[in-house]
Amino acid sequence: MIMKKRRIGGVIVSDLNHTNYGSCLQAYATLKVVQRLGCELEFIKYNKQRSLWDWFKIAPGLMMSGGLELITNKIIYKVNRIIHPDYSKNQEIRIRKTNLFKQKEFLPYFHEYIGYEALCKGSKNYDVVFVGSDQVWRPFGFYSNYWNLNFVDANIPKFSYASSYGVSKIPQIQRVGTKRYLERLNLISVREQKAKEIVESVSNKKALVVADPTMLLTQDEWHEFASKSDYQIPQEPYIFCYFLGNRNEIREESEKLAKARNMKIVIMRHMDEYVHADESIGEDAPYDIDARDFVKLLANASYVCTDSFHGTVFSIIFHRKFCTFYRVKPNVSNSTHSRIDSLLEMFNLTDRLFDGNIMNIEKNMDDDNVKTKLENFRQLSISFLSRALSL
Repeated sequence: MIMKKRRIGGVIVSDLNHTNYGSCLQAYATLKVVQRLGCELEFIKYNKQRSLWDWFKIAPGLMMSGGLELITNKIIYKVNRIIHPDYSKNQEIRIRKTNLFKQKEFLPYFHEYIGYEALCKGSKNYDVVFVGSDQVWRPFGFYSNYWNLNFVDANIPKFSYASSYGVSKIPQIQRVGTKRYLERLNLISVREQKAKEIVESVSNKKALVVADPTMLLTQDEWHEFASKSDYQIPQEPYIFCYFLGNRNEIREESEKLAKARNMKIVIMRHMDEYVHADESIGEDAPYDIDARDFVKLLANASYVCTDSFHGTVFSIIFHRKFCTFYRVKPNVSNSTHSRIDSLLEMFNLTDRLFDGNIMNIEKNMDDDNVKTKLENFRQLSISFLSRALSL
């Protein structure tokens, strides 16, 4: 008798028209690992249908948890696309290329629910529902009742895998609601130590720190993934720069390294926003790049300079010489730095964090130790995921 595969519902970060390579790659890894564990995974897509009254009720909370900043950033993005036509054109190229990858790899696995009532009813279609990795528990998403799995029927097992708050503390007004949704979960795993502390300080639940989904695939598997890219990387040695923030000084440090090593820079310009300094850095700035091309570029770089969590993750996986910068200045309150700190501390790689001297990127890493720690972390994380999928 053939056993029917368990049907799993996953809430993940990987929308179309969003060009963050990290979220795309963690979604890919999640899909492959869940399938490997013998389950059918369906990504749950929520199409909100809110009334004006619904928006009015949650507006104060949204504004107090980052909504104003989000609105401001969207306006600035649209204005910059008008002011800088080349920027707008290149963004369309990047969006088109990344969407083609997502449409091929993910769309067959998406199920869209229109409106909250349909979303709640739809949760009964699954044997287990989980919320995936990345900053899915950021304060701004609290009010959707989506990322926290509040929509899932009480009788359906539910868990989190490598979920992140993205901040070091949550707003006081969300503590009661956070406790409520956490205690509905059967199992909780998070991506960094700070998230574990938040979970255990506001609820009676315990949380396990597990690997980002991208770390669940081996270096060989990612090389195989990248081998299907037809992007022609430079023949000569190069420095790969992947910055999501807008700090000018970290770009200047990368140029210092390029000058000292007489190497060209390959940079992914204007990733999250228009950054004027990006226009003058790098000899090669490709936009026609999808997730496979991104991994290929990073895996073959002589050096990697990044302020990205996933840029750091893949530098570790491929044993690149890398330097990680904080995305915003270290003294900025409630930043997203904790996830970088937690990751580097776990692998004894805190010396890869920029300390004022870019040439420290030359420090040798104990690759064998990193490899061992990564393998142990991978096995612990897969064991948790296997147990959670069997709830």
